[in-house]
Amino acid sequence: MANRYYTFMFIPERSSRVKKWLISKRAVLWVAASVLFLLLIGSVTTITSLRYLAHRGEFEEALLKNQYLEGKLQSLRNEIATAKATLVRIQNFEEKLRVLARVDTQSTGGIGPISEEDQDMMDQKNGGETLLASVGPGELSPEFSYRMRSMELSVDDLHRRAGLQEQSLQEVYEILKDQKTVLASTPSIWPTRGWLTSRFGYRISPFTGLRRLHEGIDVAGPIGTKIYAPADGVVTHQDTERGYGKVLVLNHGYGIVTRFAHNSEHLVKVGQKVKRGDPIAKMGNTGRSTGPHLHYEVRINGIPVNPMRYILN
Repeated sequence: MANRYYTFMFIPERSSRVKKWLISKRAVLWVAASVLFLLLIGSVTTITSLRYLAHRGEFEEALLKNQYLEGKLQSLRNEIATAKATLVRIQNFEEKLRVLARVDTQSTGGIGPISEEDQDMMDQKNGGETLLASVGPGELSPEFSYRMRSMELSVDDLHRRAGLQEQSLQEVYEILKDQKTVLASTPSIWPTRGWLTSRFGYRISPFTGLRRLHEGIDVAGPIGTKIYAPADGVVTHQDTERGYGKVLVLNHGYGIVTRFAHNSEHLVKVGQKVKRGDPIAKMGNTGRSTGPHLHYEVRINGIPVNPMRYILN
C-alpha cells in the first residue's frame, strides 16, 4: 500500500508566499504514539508520587513501629535467656541441697529450663499454619507474629517450670527443717580462699605420669592462708603422711569425714570440737606438692566423693 502523506500549509498574514510541508501518515502515527506514551508515563509517575506523598507518614510510622517492636522482641529474648540461666542455677543449687539433705535427686530430673530440642518441638507443634492463619489484615506480619508466639510459648513454659521448681524447693525445705543436726555436720562451704587448680576425678599424676583417681580438689593460695572447718565436727587425726605432708582429719558424724593435706600449720588438736567456719589449719607446701595449696577430700563411709557437691557458697 502506498504511503499516504498529509500536507501542512503555513500562510503568512502579509506575504504571498505559502510554506508547505509533507508528512507521512506513518510519521504522524509515531509522533502521536510517542506523545501518548509520554503522557502515560507522566500520569503513572504523578499518581505514584501523589500516593507516596499521601502515605509517606504511614510508611514512616510503620517503620518506627517495626523498629520499636524489634527492640521489644530482642529485649524479651534477652529476658527469656536470663530466666533460663537463673532456673539452671536454681536447679543446680537444689541438687546440692538434696545431697545435703540426703533426698533423692532423681525426682528433679524433669524440672529446669526448656531445652533447645523442646523449643523446636513446640515451634513445630504450635507454629506454621496455625500461626500464619491467625494473622488478619492490618495486624503484625506473619513472621513477626510467629516469633512472638514462639517466645510466648517459652515464657509459658518458664512459668510452668518455675512453679514446679518452687514446689520441689518447698519439699526440700520441709525436709531440711527436721534435719538441722545433720545439716550442721554436713560440709557445705569452701574450706579456704584461693584458686581451684585441680578437680575431683581421674587425671594424669604430675609426679608419675600415670592416670589415677584424684580423691579431692586442690585449692592454691599463699602459704599461711587459713583453712576453715566446712561443718561441725571433731578433730580425729593430725599427723605427717607420706606424699600428703601435714594432714588433718575431721569426723562430722553420720559417716562423713573431711581430710586436709599439705598444711603448714595446724590450729586445733585431736579431740577438739569445731564449728563450721572455725579456723583449723594454714595452707602450706608440705609433702609431695607442686606449690602451696590445700588438698581437700570429703569421704562418705570411707568412700571419696566429689567435694564440689558439698559446697554451697
